Amino acid sequence: MKRLSGALLTLLLALFLLPAVVLTLLSFLPSQTAQAIFQQEPAALGGLRLSTEQFVRALSDREYGRQFYNSAMLTGVSLALAMPVALGAGLFLSRLPRRWQRALLALYVLSLLSPFQIIMLPVYKLSLLTGLYDSPWSVILLNVFAPIGPAAVCMLLRTVDDSQWEAASLETDSALKILRYVLLPQITPGLAALGLVYFAQVWNMVEQPLILLPDARLRPLSTAFNDIIKSSTDYAFAGALLYALPVLAFYLIAAAAAGSRKKH
Repeated sequence: MKRLSGALLTLLLALFLLPAVVLTLLSFLPSQTAQAIFQQEPAALGGLRLSTEQFVRALSDREYGRQFYNSAMLTGVSLALAMPVALGAGLFLSRLPRRWQRALLALYVLSLLSPFQIIMLPVYKLSLLTGLYDSPWSVILLNVFAPIGPAAVCMLLRTVDDSQWEAASLETDSALKILRYVLLPQITPGLAALGLVYFAQVWNMVEQPLILLPDARLRPLSTAFNDIIKSSTDYAFAGALLYALPVLAFYLIAAAAAGSRKKH
């Protein structure tokens, strides 16, 4: 039974990794060869050679670099602000009486289940009213106050036994010290997972910047990736691989941080 389960898990892992492996291999081929293989032309299989040509072309394209920078800036600032906001709001929620806590959590979950199209018009009008329309801050603030953060942190803090809260309260009245020395060590793996969700969500956003950032020069790569690749097919595969690498890198960093905290 264990062997069968292991074989099934290995098969599922291989299926998930196959697109990434194929993309990586095509990225290290000359652009013409990679395109021919992708279009299932058997003649392209002859005389295969590895090359960094696609990466050089992608990194030398100013438009690609500018859009990549926009994605990194929007994601980095959003994440840096969203995590403290989520932690503070989640801590506040977790200390409310149960009936109020459940009511607010229900509102958060309801907003999570609602598609962006429902709040699209109010968000657009609010951005105009506040003067944030066509500014990166309109997108950043929308992600900073996303409902997933407080709801997730509140549920993580609910796993901490009440006796630990009471014992820590006898030692200090500072909520920040209780958070730092008692709570954070226990919920760090969950916070790392939340950070990864935040990062991937902002990195791959499309609808919000398309609506709130009419100036194409301010938009992230996620909104213009298809157009850039269509106009520059000579680095399509390397461009896609470079675009995916930051999420993978953040996952490795978050996993390492969660693992080191768990050991301590």
